Amino acid sequence: MLDPAELYEFSEPRLALDRPVLVQALDGFVDAGGAVRLAREHLLAGPDTEIVATFDVDQLYDYRARRPDMIFASDHWQSYADPKLALYAARDEAGVAFLVLAGPEPDAQWERYVQAVTQIVETLDVRLAIGLNAIPMGVPHTRPINVISHGSRPELVAKSNNWIGTVRVPASLGHLLEYRL
Repeated sequence: MLDPAELYEFSEPRLALDRPVLVQALDGFVDAGGAVRLAREHLLAGPDTEIVATFDVDQLYDYRARRPDMIFASDHWQSYADPKLALYAARDEAGVAFLVLAGPEPDAQWERYVQAVTQIVETLDVRLAIGLNAIPMGVPHTRPINVISHGSRPELVAKSNNWIGTVRVPASLGHLLEYRL
């Protein structure tokens, strides 16, 4: 495997973070109702948000499978929406710093990317990683919304979460990251 540290670069100066929580909110496989996108936009909307690290998106993104948008205005190209995969620091209403991993889910080099994120988690002494997902479910809109909680530490998982049983699903990078961390 190529060196995972070559996939990312820390921004200078790095914020002083006190064992932050990491929220993984990648654009990926499924985002029912845009719930992950909306949550990510809310988390990153604060005035103190800044980039902590950026990833080499050219190594991870398949431009032919997910072509970025460009705007053509009358007689010229006006803009290009270059994909950005980054780790942001933000502050909540109480002033506590947390991290948000945001951008497109990598199309390639998943294991190397997970190792890179693991290195960052260790470097920044992240105490907890939380993944955001929104899966569609064929139920009437009049029924209550279900939340499936899962994690590597049993004390973090709601006891009333036993309704789903065991299922086989397509992998996502966020799920692999949770599994490896």
